[in-house]
Amino acid sequence: YFISLIIVAQSLGINTTSLVALFSVAGLAISLAVQGSLSNIASGIVVLITKPFLAGDYIDAAGVSGVVREVGFIHTKIVTVDNKVIYVPNSDISASDIVNYSSEPLRRVDLNFEASYDAPINNVKAALLKAVNDCGVFIDDPAVFISVSQYKESSIEYVVRAWINNADYWTGYYGLIENVKKEFDAARIEMTYNHINVHMIKD
Repeated sequence: YFISLIIVAQSLGINTTSLVALFSVAGLAISLAVQGSLSNIASGIVVLITKPFLAGDYIDAAGVSGVVREVGFIHTKIVTVDNKVIYVPNSDISASDIVNYSSEPLRRVDLNFEASYDAPINNVKAALLKAVNDCGVFIDDPAVFISVSQYKESSIEYVVRAWINNADYWTGYYGLIENVKKEFDAARIEMTYNHINVHMIKD
């Protein structure tokens, strides 16, 4: 239509220079206005083609964590764990690292616990293993890994790595934290905290 208008105007002897300049400025303004939307649409197409995640997956992308409810051309609809709905621009998602927690059937729970230097290492490891087994949701293969991770100023730190089905992750995560305290209390293992020992020396 614009080209036809220019041809008609020229045939009528009208100077079209100012008209062309006007439409050029208008086109530039429109292009700048829709630049963000076009970028989101392009990113949305890339996300839909590459499929780094699907509706129903729990992801972490562009600083937002939650379950993907819908993948649109401009925004991706994510529902957080506290049931907030966040519309994240696709350009932000495609430009960030995407962590998909639902793509694999198994996940690993990694937790660190601290115990007193007075507690024998074997006793602590046995209590940690019992805490894992008492949860009833962790799997045996791959096997549970429990080891000393570092020696700190007032405690020994232990690492626990246990595999679990994806759907049971949070049940096992918080269940293990609770069970460790119970097993430590039963075995009389002290969960230390920062403290200072003062020794009085007489003259």
